[in-house]
Amino acid sequence: MKKVNKFFTILLAVTFITSCDLDIKPVDSVVEEDALTDAASVQALLVGAYDRLSDENLYGGWIQMNSDLLGTNLDITWGGTFSEPDDIWQKVITVNNAQVELTWSKAYEAINVANIVLANLNLADNDPVIEGEAKFIRATVYFELVRLFAKDWADGNPTVNLGVPLKLEPTNLVYNPSANFISRNTVQEVYTQILADLQDAEANLPDDNGFFATSWAAKAMLARVHLQRREYNLARIKANEVIESGVFSLADRVDRCFNLENNSDEDIFAIQVTDQDGVNALHTFYASRSLNGRRDIRIRQEFMDLFDPSDERLTRLIYPDGSTRNLSGKYQNQFANISIIRLAEMYLIRAEGNLVAGGTQEGPNTPGEDLQVLRDRAKAPNAPVSPTIADILLERKYELAFEGHFIHDIRRNEITIDQFGPILWNADELVFPIPQREMDANPALSGQQNSGY
Repeated sequence: MKKVNKFFTILLAVTFITSCDLDIKPVDSVVEEDALTDAASVQALLVGAYDRLSDENLYGGWIQMNSDLLGTNLDITWGGTFSEPDDIWQKVITVNNAQVELTWSKAYEAINVANIVLANLNLADNDPVIEGEAKFIRATVYFELVRLFAKDWADGNPTVNLGVPLKLEPTNLVYNPSANFISRNTVQEVYTQILADLQDAEANLPDDNGFFATSWAAKAMLARVHLQRREYNLARIKANEVIESGVFSLADRVDRCFNLENNSDEDIFAIQVTDQDGVNALHTFYASRSLNGRRDIRIRQEFMDLFDPSDERLTRLIYPDGSTRNLSGKYQNQFANISIIRLAEMYLIRAEGNLVAGGTQEGPNTPGEDLQVLRDRAKAPNAPVSPTIADILLERKYELAFEGHFIHDIRRNEITIDQFGPILWNADELVFPIPQREMDANPALSGQQNSGY
């Protein structure tokens, strides 16, 4: 994040005391006591939580790429030499997959830093904004974890299905092995905590908070969560609040909300990357070698064939790399910010919510009119006046491709993947395993591995 360097000293101290896994003893709890002494040090630690959120294995790129490699339905191909993402793409993940392990461990690092902030709010006069930001970060990370490492909300019984361990206290304040060895909570329990944190964030955060989380970011994330839980009425209400606020506006061209070193008017929340701090792993693996990328993730012809030739999401956001490869144009600048939630997604959530929930419509636009807003910007053919769910999902693919939505759209809408033979939406191989390293280290997880592993 752009404010990190200002607090470099405090973050160095915190780095030594935030464990990667739930069961690791901190190096020295005295470091934290020395480091966290006043409101400024808690604020600095909060910046550290954002920095952890922007780690390349989280929103710095791999959360999005994991989701798209796992959920690709003849959209992209992994063409790189690293075996771990190749296994994710091929749906042959093992319990020792290093990328899956990094996603898990880095997620719990970010959660732990947020927990330390929340445990020390008294030093910051219980500042509601600091509380709201920490809860936004914690909820967002838990949302990604439960979507990747557990069954979908509608796949069986969420009150019984195992989610991920809910750790709501810092691991490093008082080292107690029995407290840190915790089992997996249910999917419902994890979602209940996510919603509680986001609702608190929505209430406590200001409308304007620079590039940090705002009340609008919390509303937008709530819209995502409700959508994934099939709570279409609640999803459309939150999406409509963001759209109708007038705070955000669509970029005037499809490529003008990407590759920017500052947030665009369309960004509701974005990860800040500079040449001094942050890693844009999406650039690393999507961009061509001429742009200092690896071009490992390549767009398949089947995906390109979905577009009308006039659609600028095809002509401006996909570019050729040689005679046989096509790459995403969303990640050409290695120092660009990474959009996490854009206004365009809110139009799509409102459209889907209005269509499925039916009854009284949220907002002035019908589902077809919401799709048309995005079609107009893309100079694409007109949207159907009365779209189906299939039409909305196709529009999501046009608009949100390579931003981390593939697997979640597949599972939410119970779509069969056509890759190496048919793969059902609730197949075991579409859920990440709990890393074996974590299973070995934490006895409370005994017998709680995901099925199929």
